[in-house]
Amino acid sequence: MTVSNDQMTSGNDTVAENRCRSCGSFVTRDFARVFGNNENEVFGCLECMTATEVKKGGARAEEVDTTQLIGGREPLR
Repeated sequence: MTVSNDQMTSGNDTVAENRCRSCGSFVTRDFARVFGNNENEVFGCLECMTATEVKKGGARAEEVDTTQLIGGREPLR
């Protein structure tokens, strides 16, 4: 089955926009809305961060100091 460019676009979001900027993994539009920044950009996801880091705001920042999030782990970026 071939997918046209029209089928890859859903509303204002494209498949490329629904990707983690850190590791490139797919994230849902809802994940980006909830955990991303004000532009629904995601800089960390459950593939490249722990759930605790994501819940404490790590997915919305381009640079994350994870030592402050979970006590001692080296920064991811």
